[in-house]
Amino acid sequence: MNDGERGQSEVIGVVLLLAITITAVTVTVATGSVALGLVTDEAQSASVENGMSQLSSQSSLVALGETDARRFDLGSVDGGKLRLDESAGRVEVRIETASGTTTAYNGSIGTLSYVGSQRTVAIQGGGVWSLEGGRGRMISPPEYHYRGETLTFPIVRLTQNASSTAGGTGVIRQPPNVSETVVETDNPLRNGTVVVEIQSTYYEGWYDFFADRSDGTVTKDDANQTTTARLVVPEEVSFDRTLAVADADGYSHKGTPHNELSESEYVEGGSYPDPGPLIRDQIAAAAASNDNGAESCVTATGFDGCGTVGSGVYYFDGDTTVTDDFSFDTSGGDVVVAVDGDLDIGDNDIAVQSGNDNGVTYFINGSLDLQGDPTVSVDDASRNVFYVDDGFLDGSAGDGNPTIEGIVYAPNADVVTKGNPTLRGAFVTKSLSTGGNAKVTYDESLRGEQIRITGGSGQDAITYLHVSENVVEIDFD
Repeated sequence: MNDGERGQSEVIGVVLLLAITITAVTVTVATGSVALGLVTDEAQSASVENGMSQLSSQSSLVALGETDARRFDLGSVDGGKLRLDESAGRVEVRIETASGTTTAYNGSIGTLSYVGSQRTVAIQGGGVWSLEGGRGRMISPPEYHYRGETLTFPIVRLTQNASSTAGGTGVIRQPPNVSETVVETDNPLRNGTVVVEIQSTYYEGWYDFFADRSDGTVTKDDANQTTTARLVVPEEVSFDRTLAVADADGYSHKGTPHNELSESEYVEGGSYPDPGPLIRDQIAAAAASNDNGAESCVTATGFDGCGTVGSGVYYFDGDTTVTDDFSFDTSGGDVVVAVDGDLDIGDNDIAVQSGNDNGVTYFINGSLDLQGDPTVSVDDASRNVFYVDDGFLDGSAGDGNPTIEGIVYAPNADVVTKGNPTLRGAFVTKSLSTGGNAKVTYDESLRGEQIRITGGSGQDAITYLHVSENVVEIDFD
């Protein structure tokens, strides 16, 4: 290699070294810039998140009348975009019943959002939310309080005057001549389902909030960015008549004429809540904790030669039979019988001993059957209560003479009996057709008596609903 070639090699080497160095520096600077940008955005978002949480707390105080106005400072908002959209976010509260739907509230609530390059932080409905990676989550909870059977929902609606949102400081106040608007509802609620529906960019955060705060049914609709919570109103069923049937023209009697009920003794075409959820809830509770082991005659399939059964909770995980006459001694407390199937009393007598006010309650996730001439007796019908999810007297279509005294709540049962049953107490069925010498008589001790049908597990009960709209105005400097 001559001197010229050696000189060219040295120049090429220097050029290559410079190129590699420049490329490395460029990549490092670019990577560092991205990383720095992410760190900067995260720091600004965290600062705004803290400011938003404070502003949310202050807006709730103003909205609920604790103070007239408060100043706020969201921190540095230079790295993103601050925007208040009065139409963003919608709340609907409605009450659904068999007779129709009543809307208690339906309106936009407004959203103040800080949009960074990676994450959005927002105030909505009195809560603080974030959106990152396309999913919303809750930072601090909204003004929504469910305690016992009371839902208090002071809806905080955000508005803005004509000022710009360029800065992150300002004043939050109640608008002039605007005060809390209370939504009137007929408390206590008597029946139906209270539905709270939220349409929001942060619907997943609302979903997590509802799911965490209650056992009610909570669903989300990704396509419409909507979260819905449902709370069931417990229904009070009164027993001021002998018979109530859900079907119109649901009662008929083709037997002995003087045993037919008069028009004042029965009602047709009523609406009666399904006992299924309550029955299944009670069965689950009895399966988890029961007193089966305290009575040797309580077997896996029923009551077998008991004689007397004391107070307690007795659980059966399938069809259940009674093999001999026996009585319940309730002197030590109430009795619960939970049957996850049919209860077949057969031709056996069951009595509830007198001398106290305690009673026996049956939860039957199937049918209640009697055959032959059994007697299920009690001194006061209110002390013997049957919740039945399916049929009643399914096996008494022959010439038997079964007698049952108590309250039988079986609104899903189409009852057809051609025998000679005696029913004393109060009875709710889907329909009842009697024949022969059948007798259906009322127990006057039930006058004013009520039973309460709740939604069961997974359906929060609600009796009192308090909804209000509380408007606050944000005035930026």
